[in-house]
Amino acid sequence: MLMKKGLTKNERMVLYGLVKYPTLNDRELSEKTEVKHSTITAIRRRLRQEGYFKTVRIPSVNRLGYEFSVVGYGRYNPSASENLKKSFVKTMTKENKGLYYFLTSPDFYVFLAAARDYTSFRRWNETVEYEFSDTELFGDMKRKTAVFPFGTSRHLRFFHFSRSLSLLFGLNEKVDVESIFRRVDSRRLTKKERAVLEGLVKHPELTDVALSEEINASRQVISSMKKRFEKTGLVRTARIVDFKKLGYEILAFVHVRLSPRFPLKSRLDGLQKTVQLLPNFLMIAGNLETVLLSPSVNYDAYFKARKEVLSFYFTKDYMLGEPMVELIALSEAETPVNCDFSSLVGEATGKPPK
Repeated sequence: MLMKKGLTKNERMVLYGLVKYPTLNDRELSEKTEVKHSTITAIRRRLRQEGYFKTVRIPSVNRLGYEFSVVGYGRYNPSASENLKKSFVKTMTKENKGLYYFLTSPDFYVFLAAARDYTSFRRWNETVEYEFSDTELFGDMKRKTAVFPFGTSRHLRFFHFSRSLSLLFGLNEKVDVESIFRRVDSRRLTKKERAVLEGLVKHPELTDVALSEEINASRQVISSMKKRFEKTGLVRTARIVDFKKLGYEILAFVHVRLSPRFPLKSRLDGLQKTVQLLPNFLMIAGNLETVLLSPSVNYDAYFKARKEVLSFYFTKDYMLGEPMVELIALSEAETPVNCDFSSLVGEATGKPPK
């Protein structure tokens, strides 16, 4: 792949290291990247200030009472006004307390959310339907959703951006299809644990000292709980990148219908091939369908990778027809909610989000 000019070799290595190893300090990162400690500190500060990345924390929502993920998308009616689209975005982000990702463009939108149960999901979905059913926002365009129960699906590359960077920078990264959110249960937390967890997710870039002032807990308590939460998988620190700054031009949203003759456990080679060839940062796979988000530097790069993946899937006879694909120009796209799980934690801890 070709990348936008601007990043030096050291800057590329540091950015990749920051994304690949988000919990390491600068000294530890220096050992991984072979870049001097002082250089890493300076580059980290500069890249963050210029918006190349930001830090987020992702809770294991399946352990906080949520049962499944919802992926929704749709095309806007070409005649719909910009004000109507803005009203839709506002309603989506206000009404759905489980929403953690929302991307919208002049023609298309896609969202990701977590739901406690089917009733709560339907209640929210119907609220949106009622508000916009008599408008020109969608016209004959249909809104679609895909539901992925945590116990029967795999959440792969779930806001893991290192693969995208490794392909862009020409680095050799081991490809894996490790899944998260595999079991559903309700984690019982003390009042102090709930406060710390919510603080960590809502304020991921604060130091332990700054967070202690924000949530009225000692630095030692926060540090201890953070380590325990990360060790037990209750929360994961991640870094998300700005694809536009790196020279990516398009984002592909793909929804694949799959043959019931090949359940998820028999298609692991297909998952491996997809992760290997596409620089996707999100992939959710179920027994009958899979969705993914994958950036590309240009259309040629996308279609080359797409051809290899589709050829493999068609040879294996995994798919039911052509996948639904929407190519979104990143220059025209906005993400009013971008990997933000704070409302989910607020709901899970019994505290309404502000």
